[in-house]
Amino acid sequence: MLLEQSIGLLVVRGDGTYVDGTVGGGGHLARLLEVLGPGGRVLGIDRDPDALEETRRKIGEDERARLRQGPFGRLRELAAGEDLLPLSGVLLDLGVSSRQLDDPSKGFTYRKDGPLDMRMDPTSPLTAAELLAEAGAEELTRILSSYGEVRKARTLARAVVRARERQPLRRSGELRRIVEEHTPPHLRNKVLSRVFQALRIAVNDELGELDRALEGAVEALEPTGRLVVISYHSLEDRRVKRFMREAARGCTCPPDFPVCVCGAEPTLRLLSRGAVMPDEQEIESNPRARSARLRAAERTRDGERE
Repeated sequence: MLLEQSIGLLVVRGDGTYVDGTVGGGGHLARLLEVLGPGGRVLGIDRDPDALEETRRKIGEDERARLRQGPFGRLRELAAGEDLLPLSGVLLDLGVSSRQLDDPSKGFTYRKDGPLDMRMDPTSPLTAAELLAEAGAEELTRILSSYGEVRKARTLARAVVRARERQPLRRSGELRRIVEEHTPPHLRNKVLSRVFQALRIAVNDELGELDRALEGAVEALEPTGRLVVISYHSLEDRRVKRFMREAARGCTCPPDFPVCVCGAEPTLRLLSRGAVMPDEQEIESNPRARSARLRAAERTRDGERE
């Protein structure tokens, strides 16, 4: 299972310091505490206060664990504030949790009607409803195309603009009806999933946070410290893959240069050639794991090359 594989790749020493940058329901953090020794310490981060509360109930009173609300893009800063640097490992389990998807009040899913919120942090200023009310057709087209890879992004963006001129869009069911009106029946679930994904990514700046988290993690890791990332859609996985490969290559010279002149050294060593994927047993027990991709890398020592 990816849970065991991720923890196995993450933990380099039982007395180390670790960050779970996306605690969700607390499953990874709870398992991490089980394998760490009495000297180990873990900082759990999440933007969703409900996720942190659920994790507190799951792990109980464990003095090795600290929980803080915030975006995982600030993981280095938050770890420094807890005097945990340098880190032995960073785990990022991206996307939304099953609990968030199943809660219609958060607006992440098209399967249940609820407010068009989509904020992971309920104190964030921008909701999906506000984004749909304020963004022009070109901006909506960019969001749907870039973050959802929606083929008829321009058509749907214009349909949203026409609909909001009649009345504001405040409910997920209202957005669903617009998408369904402009999508063939056999494609509706796929397009709806991508539209809602795109809006969620835009509202929460998920890709920007991911970029900041990856950079911060490498800066925070000690030599031989591990970075483990689980992603659930191609936009995230491509970003993680590219980041790890570039960090493992080091050199930033153009490919046609005969010798390196930049002097950049690798900062990561890849722990597997490709992504680790869930097996059939895990997919059968949890269908949402089907799209999961796990990538892991190790912080190099200064000047170390593979």
